[in-house]
Amino acid sequence: MATKQVTREERPAGSAPERPMPEATVGPSAWTGGRIAAVAIGAFLVLVSLALIGAGGTALWAETQREDGYVTTDVHDFSTSGSALATVSTELGSAGVGWLYAPDLMDKIRIRVTPTSPDRALFVGIGPSEDVDRYLAGVGHTVITEFWGDEVDPVQGSKPASAPRTQSFWAASAAGAGTQDLVWDPEDGSWTVVVMNADGQPGVAVGADLGAKFPALTWVAVGVLIAGAIFLAGGALLIAGAFRRGHAPMSE
Repeated sequence: MATKQVTREERPAGSAPERPMPEATVGPSAWTGGRIAAVAIGAFLVLVSLALIGAGGTALWAETQREDGYVTTDVHDFSTSGSALATVSTELGSAGVGWLYAPDLMDKIRIRVTPTSPDRALFVGIGPSEDVDRYLAGVGHTVITEFWGDEVDPVQGSKPASAPRTQSFWAASAAGAGTQDLVWDPEDGSWTVVVMNADGQPGVAVGADLGAKFPALTWVAVGVLIAGAIFLAGGALLIAGAFRRGHAPMSE
């Protein structure tokens, strides 16, 4: 038997009318632009603090790795079929990151090179980049573009016109058979390190490491760690404050 659908018009008298569904009300968001900015700034401060804490921790670790008072790198091997190995120009005391290598922070620099063939007499010198470039112009050599990554760039050319020991522009140098230690008191300026056979003949192969004395390394590391802790605390407070305000109940 078919049932008849009762419409609103046919609903029996006295029955309760249908109640309309209440409309959802949307209140203002608790996350204002100011709170979002606080979270963004806080996150940035936390990231900066992590970098500072990492740098400070690395400096403290380096302090424990001193060798004869020098913070020393691992040995890196370099070779060239040309007559010289030369570093890229290094700026000491310059603007930007150059302040990290400021002579005021470093007491002495040691460059230690050991020939692969012990019967070869070596020369290692450091000089003003302009003078070194002039000396090596037209000379076949290899430029060490990245010491830490052992990256090099060969330069074609011939033999040098004279042995490196005959040049007068070297700020510091060492020469002889076996391992050579060049110790230099750093100065502001643009400097290049050169390693050659003492007679200037082509074919140079050495293991090299760099060392530096940082009298104030401990205090610098502690200062960086303190700065990192301050940035971390500031960033955490900004983020925590923004979330507390963001979850605060809205007053009616």
